Amino acid sequence: MKKEVIYTDKAPDSGPYSQAIKYGNLIFVAGQTSEDPATNKAIHDSVTRQTERILGNIQAILEAAGSGMDKVLRCDVYLSSMVHKEEMNAAYRKFFPTDPPARNTVAVAGLDDNLDVEIEVIAAAD
Repeated sequence: MKKEVIYTDKAPDSGPYSQAIKYGNLIFVAGQTSEDPATNKAIHDSVTRQTERILGNIQAILEAAGSGMDKVLRCDVYLSSMVHKEEMNAAYRKFFPTDPPARNTVAVAGLDDNLDVEIEVIAAAD
């Protein structure tokens, strides 16, 4: 199998790493924060808006890889504090209304750019 780098201009520029890597039937999407792909500036206001922007970016990356949100197998969610969990969950459910993926949610210190949410996923590529 060969490693394929996935890139789309519909998601923020990634810097010194790939937006995603497709390997075999799996897609590994790098941790995404709330950068708007049009400006490459992060949304800092609500956890809801951060989560929606992040999952929109992930959706664009998966579509560029020939996949979609319905094929997400696992999400890892990083929050600046667990007090944000319910607000994040409300926005998250909009992207995974049925049969949600397996998920891990943890609170961490020092997310990039003082943001409150970062999400990475592994998805199937059919």
